[in-house]
Amino acid sequence: MTFAVQTALRFGHCDPAGIAYYPRYFEIVDAAVEDWTEMALGVSRAAMHRDMALGTPAVELHASFAAISRHGDLLDVAIAVGEVGRTSLTLDVTVTSGGELRFEVTLKIVLMDLTTMKAKPWPDDWRARLEAMA
Repeated sequence: MTFAVQTALRFGHCDPAGIAYYPRYFEIVDAAVEDWTEMALGVSRAAMHRDMALGTPAVELHASFAAISRHGDLLDVAIAVGEVGRTSLTLDVTVTSGGELRFEVTLKIVLMDLTTMKAKPWPDDWRARLEAMA
């Protein structure tokens, strides 16, 4: 099961030449993961942080850049669930434009108790949802 969202590459995502600045790709991916979180877990990231004292920080990422993107390009961000661990989760993210691969990242996130700042096992209902998507 893949989650997909489309976003425009904006001026603020680009360097002075109008080409996507690579750290901004990670902001775009994080925004898509925030949207994915609500769909996948049934709770928004804001509610997780504010009401549940839970976060999902990235602890590892591997990225590759295939082609440049320019200001105004429409980017299609696809997120697929990889491995579901006890406290962690791997997400495979692919960014394309017009069917052309632009950027890929494998992102490992951890469920964290924001009070103790320690990793926490996925709640059973969330784990079931995540495993159904893998």
